[in-house]
Amino acid sequence: MELIGNSDPSLFEHYATRDTLMAFDYDGTLAPIVADPVVAHMRPATRLGLQELARRCRVIVISGRSRRDAMRLLSGIPLAEVIGNHGIEAYGASPTRLTARVTTWLAELTAQLSWLEGIYIEDKRFSLSIHYRHCADPGAGTIIYSAAQSLSHARLVRGKSVLNVVPAEAPDKGATLLRLLRKFGSPRTLYVGDDDTDEDVFALDMPDQVLGIRVGVSEETAANYALRDQADIDGLLDLLLARLGRPAEQRIV
Repeated sequence: MELIGNSDPSLFEHYATRDTLMAFDYDGTLAPIVADPVVAHMRPATRLGLQELARRCRVIVISGRSRRDAMRLLSGIPLAEVIGNHGIEAYGASPTRLTARVTTWLAELTAQLSWLEGIYIEDKRFSLSIHYRHCADPGAGTIIYSAAQSLSHARLVRGKSVLNVVPAEAPDKGATLLRLLRKFGSPRTLYVGDDDTDEDVFALDMPDQVLGIRVGVSEETAANYALRDQADIDGLLDLLLARLGRPAEQRIV
């Protein structure tokens, strides 16, 4: 496992400590991207590494999935917090107002895109994810993005064969992570993610408080470091565990 990037190597050492808030995305980061998101499980080695890390320091997950779905996949791991819907489920505008807007979006997109075979619009109550991995049309991403641009008060965030539609005023992952940093009183946080929703964290440009590691090399990322691919997450967990030393008292929140 190699940490790729132009940052000073000592920067990582500064963050590999017990008082750092360790934060991760789920899909494409802790678990490989798969054709069926329902079965996007972590490898056994990743699960064991994450369990051990959560026993030694505070670990959180901020996922694009609904919190309930993320909790299903992370069951049994003593995490300090699990936040779903790109950070929306913990903070933000009135849930009733958001869910009503998402219901309207779903109806509008269903009407506009019903002719496009192989797509799946996932309703996560506070946001939508339009999956097109199984769509044979090579222009599906462009077609879906164009349709979603007509939605009222929406922010569009591209992913890997998916377009996320979130309320424009809702907090992104960066804002949510900073609030959790204050909540736990941690001096700094290390965040690992793999796509455009995670760039909201990487773009914070707070080298004394936030260290970003992107899964997958990208010339456009604002992350401090990158892992070559998702399989390297196990090596990163091993590296963090080696730096942290013996387990501390297990924390379950």
